[in-house]
Amino acid sequence: MLAVDFDVTGRPEARFSDLVANLATDHGVWESVPAPVDSLDGPEGVAHLNAWHQGLGANHPPVRAVMGYCVGGVYAAELAARLAETQESSPLVLLFDPELATAPTLYWQFHKVMEFMRSAGGGDEIDTALAAGRKAEEAHQDLADLARELVGIFRATSDSVLTPAGLDATRRAELAKVFAAFMSYLAGGGAFAPLSRWSSAVAISSCSPQSGLNGIRAHLPAGPADLVAREIRLPLEHSDLLRASEVAALVDELLLGAP
Repeated sequence: MLAVDFDVTGRPEARFSDLVANLATDHGVWESVPAPVDSLDGPEGVAHLNAWHQGLGANHPPVRAVMGYCVGGVYAAELAARLAETQESSPLVLLFDPELATAPTLYWQFHKVMEFMRSAGGGDEIDTALAAGRKAEEAHQDLADLARELVGIFRATSDSVLTPAGLDATRRAELAKVFAAFMSYLAGGGAFAPLSRWSSAVAISSCSPQSGLNGIRAHLPAGPADLVAREIRLPLEHSDLLRASEVAALVDELLLGAP
């Protein structure tokens, strides 16, 4: 099985390693590794996908399922489509609170990072950064341009907030590099139109109103009624979705029916 997510140390949301720890299946799970922006060759979304696909190697074992969390669901569906062309059966596409790559998605993630930075002592600087980020969201139609501006705001804000907090230049540069890679990952998902791919997928949804399919329906009320082939809704918060034992049990059950 393959798992697509942007996993970084210290994030509050559960991760695929939490899910795998609760699985009963003996299938191996390989997880995507975030690519640094300066290592990408070509348009960002396709470059991310190429790196993960090529990383499997020419003689990889058949993939039973491709899983995606949040915007990872965009990439997971595309990766599964590629794999379907080279193996006997199509992988199961299993999505956890899948999200579209949109300007509001980029801003929301930027907002969360800024609020986390506020805990380091920033006040007015964070408010100014959030206002600048909102203005950038409204100004840019191109996600790559929006991502670059949000990264610039992050760098300036981290210098003014984290330097007095005692974080040296090397560590601030490392954080900026991770944030830039995250924005590239999110913006890159905009290269794909996932809804047609998701029409054959299974989604496990939390009860968080702004996450996953809940958020998509809230922002696209005129969108298709059935965004996926099957949706399983659970009374869980978005941040707990991948660590819940009942989610692991569902994945085990779904894998039994996978080709």
